[in-house]
Amino acid sequence: MVNYFLSFIIGLFFGMMPFSYMLGLLRGVDLRKVGSGNIGATNLGRNLGPLFFVLGFLLDAFKGVIPVLLSQSLLDSGTLAGAGAILGHIFNPFFGFRGGKGVATTIGVAATLALKSFALSIGIWLLIYLTTLLVSLASLSFAVALPLFSFIMNEGTIGDRLLFILISIMVFYAHRHNIQRLLNRSEPKTVLWRKK
Repeated sequence: MVNYFLSFIIGLFFGMMPFSYMLGLLRGVDLRKVGSGNIGATNLGRNLGPLFFVLGFLLDAFKGVIPVLLSQSLLDSGTLAGAGAILGHIFNPFFGFRGGKGVATTIGVAATLALKSFALSIGIWLLIYLTTLLVSLASLSFAVALPLFSFIMNEGTIGDRLLFILISIMVFYAHRHNIQRLLNRSEPKTVLWRKK
């Protein structure tokens, strides 16, 4: 039980690191005051261009990879570290419990815990994004595909698969305003390889 608790705390610690927000500050941009107001990689890319999107995305993804690997090697418990990292990213206490949407960190966690399910799910993400240019719709599709593929292929532990369901719920919650805009057909399209 102690190992599970420590694993979760390690994940939470990494998840709370606002890398995309800090990258924005390096260029004099407060992500809370521009674009969608979100502190994640997508808003960073919309305002500072593709290089910053890639940097922010990779750093946010590593917030999921590193605590899972650390917890697996030191505590033999990576699942709760992944949960902590995603929760820390979405509900960041340093920003009034309003963080990023959790997709990049989820990708890091999923790639570490269930590589095959992750690969298929990221394929879904790319397909939806490239055909619609809607990052939110692609991310929601990824959140549905990940637990589905993990159960179909029986990949990871039962704890990992249950975590993916929890992740899906959290990603949908974090995208609740995007979902409303998608339903109203007012969600902005994002060309990640072009600076705003």
